[in-house]
Amino acid sequence: MSAPGPQRRLGRTARTLWRLEGLGTTAMAAIAAVVAASLVGRGWFSALAWAAVALVAVALVGVAPELRWRRWRWDVGEDEVEIRSGTLTVTHTIVPLRRVQHVDTQRGVLEQALGLATVALHTAAGANKIPALAARDAVAVRDRIAALTRTADEL
Repeated sequence: MSAPGPQRRLGRTARTLWRLEGLGTTAMAAIAAVVAASLVGRGWFSALAWAAVALVAVALVGVAPELRWRRWRWDVGEDEVEIRSGTLTVTHTIVPLRRVQHVDTQRGVLEQALGLATVALHTAAGANKIPALAARDAVAVRDRIAALTRTADEL
């Protein structure tokens, strides 16, 4: 029996994006460990700082991207966009298309390098995003949502 809710997955490149983002955070943690070690000197505190860096690396580069990718699902229906996401806590969001004010695509530096884009749906309550789609697919999803919101306005 399949789980209720959205069924479309993100592409496998999403994991690469999230791993690269995790590497950036790990690099910042490593810089903090170097500074801490230089201020305190060698010893147990320095070892503790490097253990924390290793833990951050395992969590953000190894474990979290895989869990996040396995749980991410989305669908665009005739009346709503459904998003299920999360790493440890799973969130299931349904955005009624009649509430969407505008939709756009976003491409950060890493997303551009990987040929990815994020679709953002904006409502009065805030934005919901479908991240790490192939750029071509993101444009198609954005255009489909925009067309469906125009149809909903005409009803």
